[in-house]
Amino acid sequence: MPFRGTNVQDKSEFSSSPNWLGYQSVAFTDVVDRSSEYENMDMFLEIYFKNQNSEYPFKYALLGSFDFDTDGNVNGDSGLLKRIVYFCDALGWDGGVNKKGQWVDGDDKEIEDIASYLNLNFTAANYDLKKDEGDLKYYIYVYKKYNEKAGQAYTTVCPKVVPNDTKSQADLESYVDWMKANKYIVEHDEKAPTSNGTSGTAASSPFDKF
Repeated sequence: MPFRGTNVQDKSEFSSSPNWLGYQSVAFTDVVDRSSEYENMDMFLEIYFKNQNSEYPFKYALLGSFDFDTDGNVNGDSGLLKRIVYFCDALGWDGGVNKKGQWVDGDDKEIEDIASYLNLNFTAANYDLKKDEGDLKYYIYVYKKYNEKAGQAYTTVCPKVVPNDTKSQADLESYVDWMKANKYIVEHDEKAPTSNGTSGTAASSPFDKF
């Protein structure tokens, strides 16, 4: 059955920033599975969101490797597991990964192609930027993160996706405040002469534990 580990959950302050940064109500439009391209990771899903604030999609990388215990089961505190649980809860889906890190549906049936499954069952592939506000079912936080290796800042989606309702919005906003206070989210200032963001590539994201 889908494994939640220790992740038990109840089911703009950016007036001077571009309107495509900060908190966004979005439609979920596509998933691409790139896991086979990265042998050093257990998972790499590119998850795309859209809304009327940007002509380009917001891309969330759900990636990383599981922490396993001595029995070969996913550790309940695994950072990747937490991000998977956030995402599945946002979808209102009772599937996820089992204790071996394999994708399964709510009936514990293994899913061989998770991208096709999610695209078929959850995405608004034909979302129209101009009129389909009813598809804005999700709430995300978008910011600029500086990558010292690349020498530039990239638009980044916070690794917690929630449903677009009042309670869940408050939950995400509290989470982002905590992440900022503890320096897990450091927003790049385009006007600053040097980087004020975190170093490292996406594969060594500071979000591994959150």
